[in-house]
Amino acid sequence: MRQTLKRCWLSSRSFPDLGTGNSAIRITRRKILGTVALALLFRPAKAEEETRCLDRILTRRRMIRKFRPDPVSEALVSRFIHAAMRAPSAGHTQPWSFVVVRDTLTRRRLARAALGQMFVADAPVVIVPCADRRRSRARYGEREGDHYAVIDTAFSSLLLLLVVAEEGLGACFVGAFDEEQVSRILDLPDLVRPLAVIPIGLAAERPRRLTLRRLDDVLHFEHW
Repeated sequence: MRQTLKRCWLSSRSFPDLGTGNSAIRITRRKILGTVALALLFRPAKAEEETRCLDRILTRRRMIRKFRPDPVSEALVSRFIHAAMRAPSAGHTQPWSFVVVRDTLTRRRLARAALGQMFVADAPVVIVPCADRRRSRARYGEREGDHYAVIDTAFSSLLLLLVVAEEGLGACFVGAFDEEQVSRILDLPDLVRPLAVIPIGLAAERPRRLTLRRLDDVLHFEHW
C-alpha cells in the first residue's frame, strides 16, 4: 500500500480540467488517503457478508414439525431438487431420485408409515429422497454400491434441507419409518430404497435453539 500511495503522491501537481474550462483539478494526499480508507472499509464488509452466508443458513436450519397450510410452488420444489442434485457422489454415479408428494391421502399414508408421525401429513408437500442402488452397483458391485448409494443420497438430502432453509421454509428429516410400507405406497422399483420422508412448508413454530457439543469434545488430531 505504501508503494501505491507513493505512486499516487500527486499533491504537488495539478492537471487541466479537460472540457470544463476550469483552470485545474488538485489531487491532495488527504483525498488519496480518504479514498483508500473508504475502499478498505467497505470491501471487507462485503466479502465478510458473502462468506458468512452459509453460516446464516446453518444457524437458521431447524427440524420443523408444525406447518402452515400455504402451498409450496412448483418453482420452489424444482429449486430444492436442483440444489440436492449438486451433492457429491462416488464415481459421479448420482444415485439419488426424489418422489414429490402433494396428494392429501398419500401424505397421510406416509405419515402412518412413519410410525404415526402425523405432522408429516400436515405439510403441503413431502419429498422422499431415494437411493437408487442400481446406479451404484453398476460401477461398484453390490456391497460397496449399496453403501455408497445411501451415503450419496444422504449428502443430497442435506443440501435439500439447507436450500429449504435458505428459502425461508421449514422441513424435517424423518428417518423413522417402515421402509417396505413407504416403498409400496410410492411404488418404488426394486433396489430403490427410500432414505427419508421430508415434509416441507412454512413453519408454524419456532423451535428452541439446541446446544451444540463443544469443539474440543469432538475434535481430535492425529489419533483419538
